[in-house]
Order: sequence, then C-alpha cells, then structure tokens
Amino acid sequence: MGRSATEWTGPTAQPGAGADGDALACVIVNPSKPAVTADFRRRLARALRSAGYRGPVWLDTTVAEPGATQARLAVASGARLVIAVGGDGTVRAVAAGLAGTDVELGVVPLGTANLAARNLGLPVGDLDALIDIAVFFSARPTDLAWVRTTPCPSPPETGPPAPPGGWARPTLGSEHACLVVAGIGFDAALVAVTSPALKARIKWGAYALAALENLRTPRMELSLGLVGAPDDDGPPGPPRPGSPSGPPQPGSPRPVPSSGSPQPDLPPGPPHPGLPPSQERLVARCLLIANGGRLPAGIVLIPGARMDDGLLDVAAIDTVAGLAGWTSLARQVLPPFAATYSNPSRALGRVRLRRGTAVSVHLAEPALVQVDGELLAPTRALRARMDAGALLVRCPE
Repeated sequence: MGRSATEWTGPTAQPGAGADGDALACVIVNPSKPAVTADFRRRLARALRSAGYRGPVWLDTTVAEPGATQARLAVASGARLVIAVGGDGTVRAVAAGLAGTDVELGVVPLGTANLAARNLGLPVGDLDALIDIAVFFSARPTDLAWVRTTPCPSPPETGPPAPPGGWARPTLGSEHACLVVAGIGFDAALVAVTSPALKARIKWGAYALAALENLRTPRMELSLGLVGAPDDDGPPGPPRPGSPSGPPQPGSPRPVPSSGSPQPDLPPGPPHPGLPPSQERLVARCLLIANGGRLPAGIVLIPGARMDDGLLDVAAIDTVAGLAGWTSLARQVLPPFAATYSNPSRALGRVRLRRGTAVSVHLAEPALVQVDGELLAPTRALRARMDAGALLVRCPE
C-alpha cells in the first residue's frame, strides 16, 4: 500500500482538500519518545492551523491508557482528524479507537520498528514529510484485524514471566486490535527478550540481536483453520495458470506472487482431537498472522500482504537441522532474494503461506503471542478476524 520509504521523493502525491476552518484536529502522542519536543509540537500545530484545522487538542498516552480511550474521546468531541505520534503500540491503540468511524487517521511514527508506517508506505525518519502527509494528504481505506486468545488457566511453570507492565489487555471486549502482525512462537519470544535499553540505542537492530538469542525456540505442533480463503478448494497457494496478472483492486483477493520458486501447499494432516476436519496440521517455530509483510532493512517477509486487500496473510515458518535450517531460511528471507521461497517439502528452512478473512489456531502446548509488539499471555487457542476497510488512514498514493 503506497510507496516504500526508500522510494519516497517528496510530497508529490495528491493532497487532501484540507479543512474548512471548523474541523477539529486532535494529536494523540506518546510523551516518552525523545523526538516529542516543544519544537515538534509547534511544527505540527502550525501545519494543522495552516491546513484550516481548529486546535489541535493534545492528548498524551499513559501506560494505563495507551491511546484507544483518547481516540474515542477525540471522536466524541467531534474531531475530523486524529494524528497518532509514537511507536507501533500507540498507532495500534489509536487505530482501535477510530475503527468503524469516518474520522481520518494520520501517523507520525517515532518507534523502533515502525512496522505500520513501513507497510503504509510512509517515509520513516523524514519528520517534515511525515507531518505533511498526516496533515495535508488524502485518506485511504485500511484494514484492521482483531485477535482473541484464551489465556491458560495456570501458566506453564517453565514459561516466560509476565513483562514488567503485565500482559497486554484486550482493546475492545475480549479482542486485541492488530494493525500489522500477530505472532506465535519465535516471533513472540523475540519481542519478550528484546531489551528496551538496547532498542533505544540501536533501534530495530535490537530485534536482530534478540533473534540470535532465540534460535533454539522450540517447534510448535498446531492446527490452522481458515475462513474466506480466495481459493474455494482449500488454502491459497501459488497463482494458478491463466489467472489474471494485472494488479488487484483494493478489496479484492491478491494472489501470492510467484518468484520463480514453487510455493506448494502442504496437504492437510490429521487434525487435533475435537477439531473440524478442515483444520490443517502444521509444525512450525513461528506462525505469523499478518496485515502487512514489510520489515525494517528492506525485508519483505510476506510479498502478497497488503493493508487494503481485506485478507489476512498467514506464514508458518519452520527450520530443521539446527543452524543449517536457519541459514536456509535466511537465504530465502533476507535481501537481495527476499521472499524467494523454496519448496518447503525439500528445504531446511520452510515457509508456508496461507490466506483468509478469519484464522483459528489451536496449539498442542501453550505458547506466547505478540500483537504489534505487545505481549499476550501464553495460550493454546487464538482466533483472528479481518475488519476490512475499518480505518481511513492518510498515506501516499
């Protein structure tokens, strides 16, 4: 969706019409970010006033209220534009509070990974361009996922302890809003051990170091169920011969791109006891349920994932044979051959891609879950559903 940050050449996309002088703007900001200075606040306020907005009203987040409540307050106050200033956690919370409304969302990413901004095509690191986009550009429909887990009644004795702030609380009812990705297994363990102090020093590189510490993350036995997969005959695989090759329109299913290497489906195995026959049995070190596939450093992990196609992209990632398996996976994931996946029946590093509008996961053993960088308590069951076009987000064309 939109341009990548590396392709950004300035504010050339078609800007929005601006406000009429009566529209209220609110800025929801994480005050702990070093870039949130008095000068930044003046620059953003000046841009909003030049665009014809009243205010802005500034609402700071707290540990107890990370942004959803502030966003709902902004909507109730009649705001027409809400700008989220902070990391992925702040953006996720604000997005949850705006979901289903016609209030537009601008994003000024100031976090570590800034995955939401990268997948929206925002120019991460260019503060002037980010302010221009958030204030002046048009909004586009953007998807939001909702994730629900069933925490284990008694956490496993050998499992990780709760983070200092406790496990993430549901955003709405029993569901957690998910703007970019929910991860089970290796991905969640990586979030759990990444040092906040190291993130402050070397940014997203802290996650790379944490990944090296988690190469021994155990494999998980799981059952995966999909609803609304584009291929009515089963989980989606590579594009079929004769399928349209033109770019899909927003809201239409997008086929998994073919990169010259086969990406076959794994035939469904026997389900876990008590699950429907349609459940597919898998073994993986990590399961990702994604609304976007871009990572820092130009890595594209799931090439077909878009934030405006109404679909969840699922990647089951596994390795065998120790370090050789991780080396095989790195060759498939890292540039310059990003997402050129090998046949998982033969490779030591295995990536299997699926797609649907709703996902259910049942685990043989409890595992950690992360949602946009926030940790959820260990669980054996997860469900995710897509809320297509739930948001109006300002981003490049």
